[in-house]
Amino acid sequence: MNQNDRNVKLLKDIINIYSPTGHEYEISKFIKEYIEELGFKNVKMDKANNVYGEIGSGNPKILLCGHIDTVPEKIQVKEKDGEIYGRGSSDAKAPLASMLIATSNLSRDKFNGKIIFVGVVDEEGSGNGIKQVLKDKIDVDYAIFGEPSGIDNITIGYKGRLCIEIECNTKSVHASAPWLSENSIDKITEVWKEIKQYVKKNFQESKYNSLSSSITKIYGGNTSNVTPENAKITLDFRIPHEIKIEEVIMNIEDIISKFNKKNPSTRTNFKIIDEVKPFEINKNSKLLRALIRSILKIRGERPKLVRKTGTGDMNTLGNQLEIPVLTYGPGYPHLSHTVNECVNIEEYLESIKIYEETIKELARL
Repeated sequence: MNQNDRNVKLLKDIINIYSPTGHEYEISKFIKEYIEELGFKNVKMDKANNVYGEIGSGNPKILLCGHIDTVPEKIQVKEKDGEIYGRGSSDAKAPLASMLIATSNLSRDKFNGKIIFVGVVDEEGSGNGIKQVLKDKIDVDYAIFGEPSGIDNITIGYKGRLCIEIECNTKSVHASAPWLSENSIDKITEVWKEIKQYVKKNFQESKYNSLSSSITKIYGGNTSNVTPENAKITLDFRIPHEIKIEEVIMNIEDIISKFNKKNPSTRTNFKIIDEVKPFEINKNSKLLRALIRSILKIRGERPKLVRKTGTGDMNTLGNQLEIPVLTYGPGYPHLSHTVNECVNIEEYLESIKIYEETIKELARL
């Protein structure tokens, strides 16, 4: 078996371990044992089941980080027409495996600096994996997150996220006499309409630069012949780099405060479920320049710099540590979370070389 065959086998082995968010222990254990055999130093699993390993020493200190969890639903692992199919093949086990192999290959080369490889849990959930990494005070100068950007694209920015739950309370009455009380579902719908008007005012031609919002959950009512006394909606806002998350929260508070004054017979409030600030790397960063040059060398063409309307672990780490962070990896972003999720084998193997070259380039700068 040649090296490329071994690299493909590793990816298939990792994909075959079903690891939906919250059930990552088995794959964490597999990766821990695997990198121990490869000779990584300071290998460990933390209390969140993140997996760590290091090679090298000194500066710069570079984090290569990929997530080991996936969305639910198994997909049969198969190889067809130069692609590997399976849950997590693209998002994000191919980037994770290529980072792991690149780190192992670099352990045999002479280069200045230290690489810290981390496989994190719960990226598809609440981000508890990366939060634990930060809680443990990781010390790095640069970070690359392994996500399916596409081999010829570099993700340089993500929008922020604000998730809130709005609750509206009224008196319940018999459904045959709805005039006796306000209906909590009706009233919470009115709040939602006012929030949509606020969001619409922040629309830009570029979706990346626009504030957006979506209802992701709705609850109300207990029985079919009684008006609901309680209704709840969960809203997901994606926040562009130009808008501060505190500004969005303040405007929501203002909308609900005014609504309560106009509707004294109802009681409406909200609570924050999650908030993540937007993040974008400085285009003059040494990290970005190193990756661009590496892709040019391996692929023969200049990569496209992309900004995404989603939110990732890159936001959390980049904002808290205030260091250059970007996201890069093989895979088809538009197939993430779908039944057709797959990764191109040739691109997966080339991404290993690109990660290696980027680290070497960065160590030379």
